[in-house]
Amino acid sequence: MRKFLAAGVVTSLALASFSAPSQSASEKPLAIDNVVFTLGATTYRIPHIEIEGANLPWAELATLLLSGDTNVAARLARISAKRIAVPAMSSESRNDSRVERAAYRKLLFENVVSGRAATVRADGGEETIESAKGGVQRISWSASEAKGVDLVELARIALSTGGAADAPLKPLVEEEVIQSSRLEDGGANLVVTTGRVKIAGVRGRALQAPTGKLIERFGKLDAAKPDEDPALMRDLLDALQSFEAVSIDVDDLGATGKGESAGKPFAAKIARFGMRKVAGAGASEIFLDDFSLAASDGGNLSVKRLALNELQLSPVLQDGAYPKLARVDINGVLADLPDPKTGERSRIKFSMENASASFGNFLKTTPTKFSGRVDNFIVDLAARGETQTTAHFLALGYRELALSGLAAGEWREKTSEAALEPVVIDAKNMGAARLSALFGNVSRAAFSSSPVISRAATLATSVKSVDLTLEGNSLVDRVLALEAKEQKTSVEKARADYAKAAATAITTLGGSGGNAKRVADAVSAYIEKPKRFHLRFVAPKGVNALDVLTRKPSEILESLEVEASADR
Repeated sequence: MRKFLAAGVVTSLALASFSAPSQSASEKPLAIDNVVFTLGATTYRIPHIEIEGANLPWAELATLLLSGDTNVAARLARISAKRIAVPAMSSESRNDSRVERAAYRKLLFENVVSGRAATVRADGGEETIESAKGGVQRISWSASEAKGVDLVELARIALSTGGAADAPLKPLVEEEVIQSSRLEDGGANLVVTTGRVKIAGVRGRALQAPTGKLIERFGKLDAAKPDEDPALMRDLLDALQSFEAVSIDVDDLGATGKGESAGKPFAAKIARFGMRKVAGAGASEIFLDDFSLAASDGGNLSVKRLALNELQLSPVLQDGAYPKLARVDINGVLADLPDPKTGERSRIKFSMENASASFGNFLKTTPTKFSGRVDNFIVDLAARGETQTTAHFLALGYRELALSGLAAGEWREKTSEAALEPVVIDAKNMGAARLSALFGNVSRAAFSSSPVISRAATLATSVKSVDLTLEGNSLVDRVLALEAKEQKTSVEKARADYAKAAATAITTLGGSGGNAKRVADAVSAYIEKPKRFHLRFVAPKGVNALDVLTRKPSEILESLEVEASADR
């Protein structure tokens, strides 16, 4: 797409700077042959151009085109024509790091009015990029069509030596469609193909740093030494902010090649990729449908849909922080991955029906409010085999873990509190847990991007209340059944022993006060009859890290308001 737009710019510049026209009869199209000109490090060659239905008489048009006026955009703005045809065009660009050669086929500009083309069509083209280090890339694209192309603004941007960051973005292209494209490196280690590509509502302005130099600087960037070019991130941000589009859609995006393991191929596919309201180094929505990956290590991953809302990359380029994101949704995940740590037969298999998370009330780029949920997340334990992680679950009779849950939290600046409610986990054939908590003395500093400041503020945070509810008996019953089997005793005796041991452990740690006894009795009763367990702590003055370090657990427990119960 970038190359197709470049072809329009170059043709426009050729019209405003050619040096050897050959005039046909007045009623015939104006023919221009053997146009050669250089812009920066790039030389362009156009064997033949035809202009039909020009708005100006030949003499005036020739005077305009042959003028030495360097304001090319102003000269283009005076040109109107019914049709401008360029059967072929080629270019060559050289710098210290690479050589780029491109060829364009059958460019046709229709209904050009004051330098703005109603339609621009092309049969396609190809480009070869040869690196000084020996690598070669080949890019090709098929038939394309653009509507509402402002050649004047494109020329102004192309010839600008430096734009202002606050300059307004001007309309460039109403809509452009390319039927297919292909990128391939010389060794076929990577081949990227697309089907139909469509971009609409393109606006832009000149970059502060020259595009070619920016690409060259980015290619030389050493990730281990980002400070070698401190202005690079600033210029990259400016480049992203210089471009807007109402929508971008790519169909049938594919990538094939060879992975790090020699001779082992990989393949990735995306049925549809899209972006909406692309502006300011971000987008209101980025999504992909039907993603699949067959990795070179034998792993397989598929995602039905992934969507990101209100994504902003500027924090990454400005401060090295995380990107700002309002919401993420993911649906239909299937994974079958190798597990090299445990052997060739061991696989990591999981699936997920849906997951989502929302973030809001940002302090700069840090969210202070969130909510999320996961539906039907299933881990295949049997596929992993006997590992330290899975052995106990397999012994309990679980061949898979199936979990669903939700969580939400919010910082309340007026009261300096943070609420976590609710956090709910529902595990199939295990039970359900529900947790809520309230934290006090939570200041803005806790959300600082500085780890030192945020850690110090977190230490001052206190716990004001905790509420926990457990429901279901399946997990407890299976644990007791396994224990009884291993100890060669009855389930009833194992249950009684566990209940007694749990109560003893609580009173040993929490002391012999009324609150400790209340909790111990409730836990013991739940083990004896695991139906529903409820526990609530309230700390009127809060409990912070200093309390934990300087006070005994029993002293802290007895200072709380405690509710503990178990349904029998």
